[in-house]
Amino acid sequence: MKPSFNTRLSPTGRIGLFLVIAFLIPTLFYSAYEISSLNDEEKMIEEIYQKQLEAILFSVNQISNATTSNWATKLETERNRSGRNAVMSDGMRNFLSLSAPVFMAFEVDTLSWHGILSTFSLDSLAAAKLRPSLQAALEKSREQINQLLKYKRSGFQKLENLGDTNFPTHNFQTLMFISEDMDARRRVSGLVIDPQSFVENVVGPLLQQTVKEQFVITVFNKATKTRVYSTQLGDTTSIPSLSLTRDLWIFPNYAFGIRTTGASLEFLARERTRANLLLLLGLDVLIIASLVISYRTMRKEVQLAQRKSDFVSSVSHELRTPLALITMFAETLEMGRAKSEEKKNEYYSIISKEAHRLSAIVNKILTFSQTEAGKKKIQLESIDLNSIIKEVLHSYDFHLHKNGFEYQFSAGSPVIVVADKDALAEIMVNLLDNAIKYSADRKRIEISVGIDNLQGWLAVKDYGIGISKEDQKYIFDKFYRVSAGNLAKTKGTGIGLSLVKQLVLHQKGEVYVSSELGKGSTFRIYFPLYKPI
Repeated sequence: MKPSFNTRLSPTGRIGLFLVIAFLIPTLFYSAYEISSLNDEEKMIEEIYQKQLEAILFSVNQISNATTSNWATKLETERNRSGRNAVMSDGMRNFLSLSAPVFMAFEVDTLSWHGILSTFSLDSLAAAKLRPSLQAALEKSREQINQLLKYKRSGFQKLENLGDTNFPTHNFQTLMFISEDMDARRRVSGLVIDPQSFVENVVGPLLQQTVKEQFVITVFNKATKTRVYSTQLGDTTSIPSLSLTRDLWIFPNYAFGIRTTGASLEFLARERTRANLLLLLGLDVLIIASLVISYRTMRKEVQLAQRKSDFVSSVSHELRTPLALITMFAETLEMGRAKSEEKKNEYYSIISKEAHRLSAIVNKILTFSQTEAGKKKIQLESIDLNSIIKEVLHSYDFHLHKNGFEYQFSAGSPVIVVADKDALAEIMVNLLDNAIKYSADRKRIEISVGIDNLQGWLAVKDYGIGISKEDQKYIFDKFYRVSAGNLAKTKGTGIGLSLVKQLVLHQKGEVYVSSELGKGSTFRIYFPLYKPI
């Protein structure tokens, strides 16, 4: 029996309804209020203008952070590439020459604050003078290093200002982070940056693109209260006259200040209010039609991006284990550590098994990619479902019994459908893999075929951990993996069931699932019946 359509409001629909109530209705009331009380709204518009100024400074801060994070990534990549050689490589020299504000890069060979400090700079003599101060500052930064290590363990690489390093000859600022090599060994790394050069070479061009002759942005040193940079030539702006100031996140001793050119904020707020009235009237008409569409599109893109990220992580994990085993046993054989023929054969068997495992993962990903791109060739022909299932079970028999599974399939009358033989076999293998992967205590699989409503069908039933009603809505989506419960603990890439659905749709079929937590799942695939001419 095909599942009936659930007419209840979905989570996406509920969120859409919330957005309409939370944003659309207030917008309409706000528009009416603006029309009836233009003069009273000038103060509010001025506040909005202030927030826009704040958003500009926030954007500059974000890009500044992104720049330093990019430098940190390049430093870590170069150190991994050079094998942690204490001698400065050509790549490191190139990195320093292209990153003008970076005076020196450093690395401590251990997370301990007593490790060996390696420094890299185009000015080795000046760098040598800074080493003692840098070493002393690192030794006092125990808590900071421990905190950065916690971030790194959580999968987040954060840069933090080392604080006052008391460099004797330069007003440099130091950013440090936890780096990781290919063997997952972690070290303290960092960049010694000239703030003046950073403001002039990185922040300055960004500010010039941002202001567009509407604002004046000034960068000043908070300690000395002196201007370091301004977007306006001959600027004589005093710090108290700035409309808004915000600290530069990466260098807390420096701050941005912003003010408008020409007209006052009050005048600009008044003009902006009038302009907004016209815009709001037009937007109110458009927002009703576009709100739901925009929300759904954005939600799907965010979910897909997150699932792709999870997919990359899962695939990396899936590939790492067989690669590690192949490498380990290959090195053992290469070094002659396996003394007996029995051990050698055992190691050869493991290498062969893991190589096949790698091949299966790669083939699944390639098939998924081809199907997703529409490059998978489907050749529809008349096929008996019984014969295909027998062939798959024959080739899969060893794998099933090796994993402790028993299966049942009794071929009945021929069920001739229009399908692609290879794609149908791929579907069966994925469903069997899924049943094996998510069955814990009762290891039994039942396969059946039949005819219903002028369609032929095959079903794969397991007695595993089952799928919740909520997750059943999404299990055929690309890269989707259950994020909670026993399903989340099982390894996987999140493309198996999505591949099944795509292959089924390419053959003009349908796929359904019925499942209950703790009682197993049944996947049923429908194909058009073959009609002889």
